[in-house]
Amino acid sequence: MYEEFLLKENREGKIWGYLWDLENPERVVCIIHGIGEYGGRFDRVAGRFREEGSAVVSMDLRGHGKSLGKKGCCAPRKKVLSDIDSLISWAADRYEGKKIVLYGHSMGGNIALDYRKRGSLCHIPSAYLISAPWIELVRPVPGRLYKAVKLFSKIAPDFTVGSSVKEEYLGNPGSVKPYSENPMIHNRISLLCALEGFETGMKLEKGLLEGSHRSDSIPVMIMHGGSDRICSPQASRRTAETMRKNGENVEYIELPGIYHEIHNGGGESCGDEVIEAMINWIRGAAG
Repeated sequence: MYEEFLLKENREGKIWGYLWDLENPERVVCIIHGIGEYGGRFDRVAGRFREEGSAVVSMDLRGHGKSLGKKGCCAPRKKVLSDIDSLISWAADRYEGKKIVLYGHSMGGNIALDYRKRGSLCHIPSAYLISAPWIELVRPVPGRLYKAVKLFSKIAPDFTVGSSVKEEYLGNPGSVKPYSENPMIHNRISLLCALEGFETGMKLEKGLLEGSHRSDSIPVMIMHGGSDRICSPQASRRTAETMRKNGENVEYIELPGIYHEIHNGGGESCGDEVIEAMINWIRGAAG
């Protein structure tokens, strides 16, 4: 079980954090959650990480959980990246001298890959673990709708729409539930958050995201479920290929039969073996 703590407070409001503490851990894993969820929802994953020697820290992104902002307004991206600065700094201060792994899932994977290029502390993590990142949706947004989102995000950036995430697409029902009954979960996304996610994903896939090269040699693992019906595994594969061609230190693993929340498995899996694979990779990449 986790402890909640105040990670950051300013005139906008508060950003709340979660800590799965461990005395003298081998390393620290910082988790960035996906759209509509919250940091504490990774309790099962974090518990396994802690059993294997990692302290774990997460937070509620702005527009999520108990943190500041209208539901779904996880934008502008520059402020989100600043929030990740705070998460990494907090972990580095609490566990001085311990290696840090940045782990992002879905929208959090998009953010983590963005942070790896544009985050001011992108060189601090010893490894980046990316789970089912939002690079491209399985059902691409039609061109007209994309143009409308781009236009109206300038007029009403905080206007929200439904994210259309279906519970049955997430993972094994036994691992996912309760989801829709959880009051900390929502299905909203703001126009600006959507636009920034789409644009970042396209730039990542094409190798056009500008930023620092300080982290190019830091190991990255992209893991994606082969049966993901939300975010495209093919787009993740292409992104890994692009990164590899650009000389970046990246691995890609596609998991047959696994759904979007790879840690929650799929039809025949509860996700335990995926979590074990994550743990093994973290050990090898970050010690």
